[in-house]
Amino acid sequence: MRPLLSFPILLLAAAAASAQNVPQDMEAYGVVHTAACKPTERKALKASLDALKEPDTQKLWQAIDTLLCAPATPANERYVKQMLASRVKTTDEGTGSEPDVQHQPPTAKLAREVMAKGQAWSAAIDSRAEGVVVRYAPDEACIASVTLTYRGKKWWISRAGSACD
Repeated sequence: MRPLLSFPILLLAAAAASAQNVPQDMEAYGVVHTAACKPTERKALKASLDALKEPDTQKLWQAIDTLLCAPATPANERYVKQMLASRVKTTDEGTGSEPDVQHQPPTAKLAREVMAKGQAWSAAIDSRAEGVVVRYAPDEACIASVTLTYRGKKWWISRAGSACD
């Protein structure tokens, strides 16, 4: 009987630990930015993705959810690295400076860089000619984006970038 009682206690402890990790909204310059990894926001993002009618949306959603909300564990980093195209076009720019454009090979470092790791606010998903673009604010001064392209029955990360004030 004792093992059965400890199982609910473990579930309660896990629930309490995850409740502490609930993403908080961010306020910057009088504007409230909704945390993308809150359950309600995840549901809304998934619905907006489903409305795009893209191929293999279940795998695409898994990729987007991992990019935005997953912690940087070795397993998650490997998963993201496997999605990186053979050359990922990265563009980083700041106010008043020329954009830094590079074509980077798929590395664990790049996989970590494109992951928001739960630090994502005001996320949006759009369909464009080059693929599905995920945009979000990683902080109050920047906008980041990741473009996923469908080729060979697989979703690939083909572009990533950020623009900061």
